[in-house]
Amino acid sequence: MFETSVVRAQTQAATGRFSLLTISVIAHTSIVVGVVAVSIASVRFPAIAPNEYSRAPVFEHVQIPPPLGNPDGGARAQTAQPQPPVKPPVNTQVTAPPDVPDDVPLVDAPTSGTGDSNDNSGTVPGPKGVPWGKEGSIGDIDAPPVVDVPVQPQVEEKIYQPHEVVAPVLIRRVDPRYPPQLQKVGATATVVVRCIIDKNGEVRDAEVVVPASLAPFNAEVLKVISQWRYKPATYAGRAVDSYLNLTVRFSVTR
Repeated sequence: MFETSVVRAQTQAATGRFSLLTISVIAHTSIVVGVVAVSIASVRFPAIAPNEYSRAPVFEHVQIPPPLGNPDGGARAQTAQPQPPVKPPVNTQVTAPPDVPDDVPLVDAPTSGTGDSNDNSGTVPGPKGVPWGKEGSIGDIDAPPVVDVPVQPQVEEKIYQPHEVVAPVLIRRVDPRYPPQLQKVGATATVVVRCIIDKNGEVRDAEVVVPASLAPFNAEVLKVISQWRYKPATYAGRAVDSYLNLTVRFSVTR
């Protein structure tokens, strides 16, 4: 049984104390508001927003190949002009002019220039360029030929499947021993192991996927398989990690 005691007290309003507390609260509130107002007034904000800059993208330099054509090209193809009808010869008497000028103007002989394909100054019909150029190119005629570099396939950092790579080549093998305790039995067995041949040609993460019925055969294969060494598999000419299935058969020769 628990008892509960209730204590009641009478309260009496203290008018003088309430008035003093009210004045104190109002005074402190005024001080705090004044401090905040002075702080805000002393902060200067920028009138103009700062300028924003953007960096121009960087483009890879591209070599433009020379145009395809002939170094002496640019001449306009000659079209056959219609020949005027031949008139029968007329017997006329040729006489010298009464006055012969002292200065006879000279006519410049035609030159065989090698201008561009637009000024028709070449000697060979067709576009001006070089035999190793590219048709329709706007590059300089004196530009060197562009060598096409074959794009190498990207080699991913992963473990490749056997059909994706050039298969690894065994370079050192340690033959497992026939379990001595099973020699009298003379049983045959086949063990299939799945493993990874890494970039260094070492065997790792070997596991038996098709076990023999007798456990000693499986244990003997896992014991020696880590000592085998391979020339690693390659993809695009680079050594990569790859999966490999190994089959080991045990038999007794009588």
